Amino acid sequence: MKQKFIFLTGGAKRIGKTTCQHFHNEGFNIIFHYNSSKSEANDIKKNLNEIRKDSCFTLQADFDDESSIKKLTQGLSEITDELSVLINNASSFYPTPIEDASMDEWNNLMATNATAPLFLTQALLPFLKKGKGCIINISDTLAPCGIKNFSLYSGAKSALEGITKSLAKELAPDIRVNAISPGAILWPEDEDLSEDQQKQRLTKVPLGRIGCPEDISSLAVFLSEAEYITGQVIKVDGGRSIN
Repeated sequence: MKQKFIFLTGGAKRIGKTTCQHFHNEGFNIIFHYNSSKSEANDIKKNLNEIRKDSCFTLQADFDDESSIKKLTQGLSEITDELSVLINNASSFYPTPIEDASMDEWNNLMATNATAPLFLTQALLPFLKKGKGCIINISDTLAPCGIKNFSLYSGAKSALEGITKSLAKELAPDIRVNAISPGAILWPEDEDLSEDQQKQRLTKVPLGRIGCPEDISSLAVFLSEAEYITGQVIKVDGGRSIN
């Protein structure tokens, strides 16, 4: 059987880690990028290769570095020359109240959330065309509506959704491009929320509970096979966006 390769950015932790494991369970060979989470990345690589030999590879890059796209493309070419799936998952996320927001913060948030997905897609088009692959971008349910104190991040994710829809038109019919827009899937790592604070946030979610990473990874697997879906931004947010 022909090997299928997926390349995912930000694959060492949280949703990215679960997505790597889910696609691996579906028989894909995994190539994932990480920035600073080397230990976590090595653990995933070791575990997946113990399940199936030579089925998982890692590549390191910092998207603040303009040479990162070239570095990843070169590393990828040493493993395979075709891709079935590209998932742009890597993301920077932190508050930037407008009174103190800086150009450096804007450049960082745009680099990971919009610039890297756009130009990584450009660089990997030959791989995707040969593998008859698809692209899945990871957005954010609330970003297009605006998030108080997160205007820079919201702008970057909104740009990503526009890129998704534009590329879906430009790359059709050969390559499908969609986005997944998660809501509350995991609590932020840098916030120590009390149980009452968590409950308060969930009052805006009709399903009344937080999601899980498998809610995102299972949709990604579905979109990788859904040959008549392109240009869509699919919300996975427990109904949060309808409030």
